[in-house]
Amino acid sequence: MTIKYNKKPVYWEKAKKYLIKNDPVLRKIIESVNTDHFLLRNSTSFQTLANAIIGQQISIAAASSVLRKLKSKIKAVSAKNIYSTSKNVLANSGLSRQKITYLKILSEKFVKEPNYFYGFKNLEDDVIISRLCKLKGIGEWTAQMYLIFQLNRPNVLPLADIGFINSVTRIYKLNKPKLSDIVSISKKWGKYKTIAVWYIWRIIDPKIVQY
Repeated sequence: MTIKYNKKPVYWEKAKKYLIKNDPVLRKIIESVNTDHFLLRNSTSFQTLANAIIGQQISIAAASSVLRKLKSKIKAVSAKNIYSTSKNVLANSGLSRQKITYLKILSEKFVKEPNYFYGFKNLEDDVIISRLCKLKGIGEWTAQMYLIFQLNRPNVLPLADIGFINSVTRIYKLNKPKLSDIVSISKKWGKYKTIAVWYIWRIIDPKIVQY
């Protein structure tokens, strides 16, 4: 099956209706967001993982800055380009030594063992997370970004995403919440947790989050 880019997920409108009906707090957010905006896939598998690694533990603005500098030096963020680019060039793009190591490991895997990533679209979420997390530098959060932005899976709840946690805390007026409190709230979202998360991210930054 050919991967389709920049297409609205088939479940998107149904998910919005479900969330609007079942969560009054989320309804206000959904109704305030431009209807022309939605989750989409606009990167290759490697780019999604590389972007997520670059974005680990830094702000969206900082990650965007690093990515711009990187693209100015290697033109396209691809496995072959990252694999063949010197560590000094990568460092001059603003990447930490640790992230350079992670990107080198990831690019080598794509170049030398591309079959490792084939068929992910046919696997369950937890299986994909397990396989990706075997690669150094990829943890649960990074794997979940892959599920959301590359595979557009509808039911992902990234409990390690600080921005998401902070936004949920604010809009639901939680006082020193535990993760179990957020999991409890997410039950209102049924099998459409990804869509709820995507809209809650709008509270952090009106700019569309994309990996």
